[in-house]
Amino acid sequence: MAESRQVEPAPVPVFVDQSGLRSRLLRRFGWPVSVVGAILAAAMGGSLIGMQSDAPAMGIPPKPSYMPARGPWSPSWP
Repeated sequence: MAESRQVEPAPVPVFVDQSGLRSRLLRRFGWPVSVVGAILAAAMGGSLIGMQSDAPAMGIPPKPSYMPARGPWSPSWP
């Protein structure tokens, strides 16, 4: 008994951009976006490395010394 196997063809691509227009558009918009991102990252890194912070320490405000007259509000309160 000889087995006959059918070879499945490779799937056909859904979309192929033969002209390369999509690639050019992505490159055109990608370079300026990446340059702006690199400039912002360098500015943020420079501000973190180059500056001394002489800000005063934040104090925690004291708790009020009074106690509430009643307990917590009940869930039936409108």
